[in-house]
Amino acid sequence: MEFFWIDSKRNLKITYDTFFQKLTEENNNNIFIRNDNPYLVFLNLLRNFISEQRSVLLDSDFSKEELLKLEISDTIFEQEKYLQPNLSHKFKTLEDIFLFLKKNEEKLEIDIYTSGTTGRPKKVTQSFKNLKRAVIYRKSLQDNIWGFAYNPTHFAGLQVFFQSFYNKNTLVYIFNKDFKEVYQDFKKYKITHLSCTPTFMKMLLPHVVKKLNKVKNLTFGGEKFDSRIEIVLKDKFPNGEVKNVYASTEAGSLLKAEGEYFVIPEKYLDFIKIQNKEILIKKELLGVSKSFDLENNWYRTGDLVELFDNGKFKFKNRKSEMINVGGYKVNPTEIEDIIKEVIGVVDVTVFGRTNSVMGEIVVANVIKEEKVDKEILNEKIKEITKLRLQEYKLPRSIKFVDSFELTRTGKIKNNKFIIKP
Repeated sequence: MEFFWIDSKRNLKITYDTFFQKLTEENNNNIFIRNDNPYLVFLNLLRNFISEQRSVLLDSDFSKEELLKLEISDTIFEQEKYLQPNLSHKFKTLEDIFLFLKKNEEKLEIDIYTSGTTGRPKKVTQSFKNLKRAVIYRKSLQDNIWGFAYNPTHFAGLQVFFQSFYNKNTLVYIFNKDFKEVYQDFKKYKITHLSCTPTFMKMLLPHVVKKLNKVKNLTFGGEKFDSRIEIVLKDKFPNGEVKNVYASTEAGSLLKAEGEYFVIPEKYLDFIKIQNKEILIKKELLGVSKSFDLENNWYRTGDLVELFDNGKFKFKNRKSEMINVGGYKVNPTEIEDIIKEVIGVVDVTVFGRTNSVMGEIVVANVIKEEKVDKEILNEKIKEITKLRLQEYKLPRSIKFVDSFELTRTGKIKNNKFIIKP
C-alpha cells in the first residue's frame, strides 16, 4: 500500500487507503482546528472541505492570551463542532474527492492567520481555488516523496500538503525534529522533494554527512534566500534542482525563481508591481481580510527588493525589519552580508533593540565555527564593519550563540526588546 503520511516521532504510518477511510467515516469534527499532530490537522481540514464546512486554522501553541487577542475563546473548540455523517456512499475513491473539490473550489473557504512575526497575527480568508493555485498534478509526479518541513497551519505547509496529496505522494514529517534525525529520515524514506525555509536548510546542512543523491528538488520560501549556501547544496544534494518561491498568507503562491533572482511573469504584470522598491499586489490576487489597507486597490506587502536589469529583482528584507537608529533607517541585511564575509562566521542575524536614547540600536547574533576563538572573531567583525559601514550602522552588541531562536513557522525570530538599566 502507498503511504500517505509518515511521522516517526509519533510512530505514525498512514496509508492512502486508511486516510480515505478516516476521511469518509462518521466523526466529530472541529471548525476551529488546533492540534499538535499535523496528520490530525489535515484529516480534520479535509473532512471540513468534503462536508462543505469552513475551517479556521490555529497554531497548536497559541496560548489562551494569544487566542483572546484574536477574539477567540478557548471554549470555542468544544462549542464549534459538528457530526460528519458517513460519506462512503458519496465518495467511493480519492478521485471522487478530487472532483468534488474542483467543482466547489470557489465556495470552499478557509481562515488562516499570518505568522505574527511583525505584530499581531491577522486573519485572512482564502478560497480553496487560491489555496491550490500553484499545485501541479500529473502522472510523472506520482513517485515523489516529500519532506514536510513547515508548520501545517500556515500557507507554506498547506501548499506542500496539497501538492503531495493531489499526486498521492508520501509525506514524511520532519518539522520540529532533531536535525540528526531529519538526515536519517532522508536516507530511510528516500525523500526526493523538500520545501523549507533557508533557515531550516542551514540548520540541516551540518548534519548531512553523506551526499543525498535521491533528492531531486529543493524549494525555498518564507525568507530571503542566502546564495552562499548554493555551493554546499550542490555538494550535499548533487541531483537537487534549487528553486525559490514567493508566497504569502495574504495572496498565496505567486512567484517562482531558479536561484535568488525573480521576475514578474506576464500573466501577473497587471496584478503585481514594484513601487519604491516594495512589492505591491492588486486586490484581485488577495484573499479577504479586514486587516488589508488598500491604496487604489493595491496592497503594500512590506517586502523590499533590489532591482536589476531586464526586470529582475531579488528580495532583501521586510519594511518592518528596518532599524530606526536616531532617525536613520538601517537595513539589517546590508550588515549581515558584510559580517558573513568574515572567515569563521557560520551565520548571523542583525536586528534592532529598543533604546531610550537612540530609539533603537543595532545588535548582531552570530553563530561561529566551532574551533574559532570568540574574542578574535569579535575583533574581526568590528574591524570589517567599522571599515565598511557608517557609524550609526555599527552593531553595538555582538553576541555569539549556538543557534537562532525560531518562530512557529521556522523563520529566524528577531525580537526587538527594551534595554533595562
